[in-house]
Amino acid sequence: MSRRPASTVTSTGTDSDDSPRSSESRRLVDHFFRHEYAQLVATLSRRFGVRHWELVEDAVQSALQRALRSWSLRGVPANPSAWLHRVASNRVLDTLRRDTRWGTLDTSLDVADRIEAQSFSVDESELHDDMLRMIFVCCDPSVPAESRIALALKTLCGFSNREIARALLTTEASVAKRVTRAKQRLRESGVEPSELDNTMLKQRLPQVQSVVYLLFNEGYSSTIADKLIRDDLCEEAVRLALLMAEHPSTRCGRSAALLTLLLFHASRLDARIDDHGAMLLLKEQDRSRWDRRLLGEAFRWFRIAAQDGDVSRYHAEALIAAEHCRARSLDDTNWERIVKAYDLLCRLEPSPVHELNRAIAVGHLAGPDAGLQAFSLIKSESLERDYYLWHAARADLARQMGDIDDAREALQRAWDLAPTNAEKELICRKLDRLPDTPPSA
Repeated sequence: MSRRPASTVTSTGTDSDDSPRSSESRRLVDHFFRHEYAQLVATLSRRFGVRHWELVEDAVQSALQRALRSWSLRGVPANPSAWLHRVASNRVLDTLRRDTRWGTLDTSLDVADRIEAQSFSVDESELHDDMLRMIFVCCDPSVPAESRIALALKTLCGFSNREIARALLTTEASVAKRVTRAKQRLRESGVEPSELDNTMLKQRLPQVQSVVYLLFNEGYSSTIADKLIRDDLCEEAVRLALLMAEHPSTRCGRSAALLTLLLFHASRLDARIDDHGAMLLLKEQDRSRWDRRLLGEAFRWFRIAAQDGDVSRYHAEALIAAEHCRARSLDDTNWERIVKAYDLLCRLEPSPVHELNRAIAVGHLAGPDAGLQAFSLIKSESLERDYYLWHAARADLARQMGDIDDAREALQRAWDLAPTNAEKELICRKLDRLPDTPPSA
């Protein structure tokens, strides 16, 4: 069993030049792809209209590719963010001017975009507002729910089809179809970011919250083979959740509960990986490394969320996270409260993933036999086929019951499905710790 899967190629492509300058440029372009792709698409889509969304995406991709070539030869400009905005914007303008179907171009745009990169200014607060508003655009009621999330994750969060398929428990082909249908519906609706009023924002808030939730999940447990945690996605999700929790149009208990949940998880990010990049289980983590400032903020927002009588799935999940963060150790954890919180979560948001996590908690509370009984009641072909944690959980319960052969088989299946090297290494450690199977009589 190989412990070192082949490394992945970055989203911005490859370059044969291995010089220090070229390597630096590749790292910077990849950084901007992850950090600024969404903001570039959001800002230019607001400016040129959602009907030109695909053109904007092509222009942003082209700007990133041009940066890889140009910066390798000439060095990184003093303001790389402004450089990318200028190049992408000019490409959109040039394409529109060549398109005979474009008959109402605002001539003032020409002056605004024909300026030098050094003097091109970018208002960070405007970018952040554009990003949030574009996620609300993606959640237009005319777009089917599953397509809204897929579109937002694809075009505004930089997710690949594979990442979205894993998050939504579907196939890459299905994701591609959803994104295509969503873009078509948005073009037909004609709603622009600047036209969203407070009523629209409140109507679309639950869908936007789902997108932000999935964005954080991908950052917390990445599908990229050589990177378990993507801090950039976690930070962006927390920032968007904070905007929703504080904005007058989206402020509510549900928004506060979502922010609370993300802050609890974010406080533990540094402790999930050891100095060698290995993944650490909750019981192995050094709890002194948990971020006390973020924990304090999480509990503060938890109190705010509890004041709202409308209890959501985010309230239930935040309660579970709070119990883990209160505990001084795994043995000190109040598993009875956690099982009750999972009971609430399964009522509010029925899901085989929630049932799986509940079964694990039941195993901690009442023993592995009770955990296996709860596990046996879960019916989900997709989880059994595609979800490595399904098999990892079954392996842990089987091991505690003394069924080493079943535990080993389940761990080997979990290893096959694990998306990152760190998770595969963790499963290998578990396999190594299994005792030898005694010979049969």
